Amino acid sequence: MPHPNLSEAQIRELASWVATYISEQRTSFQGKAAPIEPGHKAALEPFFPATLLGEVRVVRGRASEPSFYRQLQGLGITNAPPFSEMAGITFQDVVVHAEPLTRRLLFHELVHAVQYRHLGLPGFAEHYVRGFLSGGSYEKIPLEKQAYELEARFADDPAEQFSVDADVLRRLKLRQL
Repeated sequence: MPHPNLSEAQIRELASWVATYISEQRTSFQGKAAPIEPGHKAALEPFFPATLLGEVRVVRGRASEPSFYRQLQGLGITNAPPFSEMAGITFQDVVVHAEPLTRRLLFHELVHAVQYRHLGLPGFAEHYVRGFLSGGSYEKIPLEKQAYELEARFADDPAEQFSVDADVLRRLKLRQL
């Protein structure tokens, strides 16, 4: 169910809040994060650009809930994603995982790292907000749908190589994200 109609100014403000939250969380975790473990890196090289795998850092932890969630309730949005409960979450090039970092979980989060790379932080935040508002739930956000679809494809057959980068670019060109 779509959320209440927000004005364009409200959507832009919400996207700005989300971008600020992402930036703050990235800064908070970046100093504790380490490179991707070599075994995971080698297994994921057929799917992701080598430069991305070299830049992304991972850290065990739990994200905090955004400070603006109270304002969302005032706008009639009561089902914002519980970021503090997520198994993993990507803040640009820093993957924070609350659960053990399986290859499948890392794959999902790396899809988001590719999305950030092509959209930039403001663009990612805007796509995320607009996707959430139009779909009405976390599960219907196109950025998430793509990450789950590609994660499942990888899990079904890790030997079948494909380019996540090419898939993101294709969906962006088709305005599917």
